[in-house]
Amino acid sequence: MSKLTIVHVIDSLRTGGAEILLKNTVNLLAGHRHVIVYLLHGGEMSGITGEDVEFVCLHHKGWGSLHTTAGKLRAVIKKEKASLVHSHLIVSSLIARLAIPRNTPLVTTIHSTLSIDAFKKNRLSLWAERLTLRNRHVLVGVSHFVLEDYLAFVRFSGRKYVLYNFIPDAFFQYGAAPKPQSDVLRCVAVGNLKEAKNYAYLLEVMEHCKEHRIQLDIYGEGHLRGALQQKIDAEGLPVRLCGSASELKGLLTQYDLFMLASHQEGFGISVVEAIALRLPVFISNIKVFEEVTGGHAHYFPLDSAAAAAKLLQRLETDITFRTMHVDAAYHYCKKLYNQAAYRDRIEHIYGDVISGTYTTPPVPADALA
Repeated sequence: MSKLTIVHVIDSLRTGGAEILLKNTVNLLAGHRHVIVYLLHGGEMSGITGEDVEFVCLHHKGWGSLHTTAGKLRAVIKKEKASLVHSHLIVSSLIARLAIPRNTPLVTTIHSTLSIDAFKKNRLSLWAERLTLRNRHVLVGVSHFVLEDYLAFVRFSGRKYVLYNFIPDAFFQYGAAPKPQSDVLRCVAVGNLKEAKNYAYLLEVMEHCKEHRIQLDIYGEGHLRGALQQKIDAEGLPVRLCGSASELKGLLTQYDLFMLASHQEGFGISVVEAIALRLPVFISNIKVFEEVTGGHAHYFPLDSAAAAAKLLQRLETDITFRTMHVDAAYHYCKKLYNQAAYRDRIEHIYGDVISGTYTTPPVPADALA
C-alpha cells in the first residue's frame, strides 16, 4: 500500500482502551503519515515511535461549540489532504461526520456496547448517530458483539467490518520470572474503577471466600475507589486496591489467576493480555468475553455471587482444573490478536476504503465461529 495521510480523531490523550489501541496502531503503521487530532486539552500519548506523527488539539468546549470544533477539524483535513479520517468514540465521531468533506472517506471504530454506554443514558446520542451516519461512511467494530449491538439501534447498509484489537507481541513472547512460593491463591484484576467493571460484584464473591486462602489485588484508579475501599474495610475482605500500574507484564505473571466481573465490554484487552502471559482467567459469562476467548476460559454467572465463589474455591484447590484452558487460550489469542494479523486486517480495510471496494478482511475462521 502506498503511503497514506491518516487523520485520527479522538476525545483526548488520556489513557484508556481506545487511546492505547490508537497509539499501538500508529506505531504499527509507521510507513504512513499520522495526524492525531484530539478534542480536549490534557493528557499525553507517550510511547509513539513513528517519526511522521503530528498532534493537533481542537480545544473543544462542549456541545455549544460543536460546529466550531467541526470547522476546525475540517480545516485540518483539508490542510493535510487526508487520504482518510479514522474516528474513535462517540463525540469525536459525531464531530468527524459534521466535518468530513464528501470526497474524503470516514472510518469509525465502535469500541464499546453503545446501547448501554450511550444510547440508554442519553437518547440524544442515539438520534445524533441516526441523523449523522451515512451509508458512504465505514463502520468497524472491535468485536462482532459490539457491531451487532450498534446495528440493532442504528440502521446502516454501508461497509462494515470487525477488526479485533491486538496486543504487542512482547506479551506473547514474555519470559516470566518464577512466581513466589505461596499457599495462597493470588488473584489479580486490572481495569479502571468504574461501574462497567463491576468490582462491587467481585467484592461480593470475595465475601464468600473469607475462610479460604484467596487474595485479590485490583490494579486501576477511578471514582469508585472510596466506596470500594469502604466495603473492603467494613467486611474485612482479603482484597487490596493497588492503584495504577504502568508495566503489566512482569506484574501479572506473579499471580495465579486473572479475574474480571465486567457486565459490559467492547473487547476486554486486559483479558487477552493475561491469557498471553499464560494466566488462567476467571471472568464473567458475558457474550463478548466468550467471543474474545473462544470459550477457553472459566466463566462465572453475574446473578449469583455464591455460585461464582464456589467455582473460585474449586480453582483454589484444583490446579489441574484451574490451568485446563491455559494452552488453548494462549494459542487462540496468539493467532487472532497478534500485531501481524491486525496490521494485515487494518491495511485491508484501509485499502477497501481508498479504492471503494468491499471485500472480506483476512480474519481467521476461528474468529467467526
